[in-house]
Amino acid sequence: MGAALLEVDGLTKHYRASGSFFSLGKSLVRAVDGISFTVEEGTTFALVGESGCGKTTVTKVLLRLEQPTGGVVRFRDQIVHELTGEGLRDYRRSVQAVFQDPYSSLNPRMKVLEIIAEPLEIHEKLRGAELRSRVGQLLTEVGLSQRAADRYPHEFSGGQRQRIAIARALALRPKLMILDEPVSGLDVSIRAQILNLLVDLQDRYGLSYILISHDLAVVEHMSHKVAVMYAGRLVEFASKDELYGEPLHPYSKALLASVPQPDPDIPMSAPVSGEVASPINPPTGCRFHPRCPIYDNSRVCRDEVPAWREVRQDHRVACHKVV
Repeated sequence: MGAALLEVDGLTKHYRASGSFFSLGKSLVRAVDGISFTVEEGTTFALVGESGCGKTTVTKVLLRLEQPTGGVVRFRDQIVHELTGEGLRDYRRSVQAVFQDPYSSLNPRMKVLEIIAEPLEIHEKLRGAELRSRVGQLLTEVGLSQRAADRYPHEFSGGQRQRIAIARALALRPKLMILDEPVSGLDVSIRAQILNLLVDLQDRYGLSYILISHDLAVVEHMSHKVAVMYAGRLVEFASKDELYGEPLHPYSKALLASVPQPDPDIPMSAPVSGEVASPINPPTGCRFHPRCPIYDNSRVCRDEVPAWREVRQDHRVACHKVV
């Protein structure tokens, strides 16, 4: 494990809800509400949780597609949202993304050569034979033929398109890649190939990954550290082995218990009851308490926000009931 590459401290992102049939007016959508984590060099940090918990909003803020409402993001000790000029260009070279849907993230009017070459033309001013050679090398690295450069995205399968997206993200030799549900749209038979490719690239180039996913099998395969997110807040953080071996937060336990088992004699656990917390009108106190299986109608769970505590070495949890 290396030194800290990216540090997120108290990150908050609220949106103003527009007027609607229900007259939301000036209500706030609390998409991300004060989360903190660190990504170390050469490691994979996974952020997991149900749809709507705020994972993708975190991605947008880290990529500077959104401005944070509060908190600080530091990349190599530089405050990301204060970067301008050459500092901002360096950040955009160093941090790349691979998105969920490889078809919508690739321009259908551009050949693969143009798609992968674009960042090289802009940032490294490559042209002609040198540019084509570099693109060919990148295609080879992700397991595609160099002949793929002269074809369009629609001529490839979903797994091949995702390899093209990875080649584009890899073009500028980034330090950090944000993987937003990178295999959720792919056939099961293809997922392992893409995940193994990402692991191989990490080993080869010392890449750091932020893996955004709700698929706990994918997270277990790739991650070193895992943070569990619920309703805009982190509820647990630990190493992969510790979280999967002995989760502490009731929500983490419920997520892991819901993973299908290959043994038919192992019964599926019942899903967590109740509705996912609303980001517009979240519950008071612990946001998970209305659905929590160990909630005993105590005032502390209902009224007080649980502190973010280290209960074991490098294992943190936000729960009043965990001691």
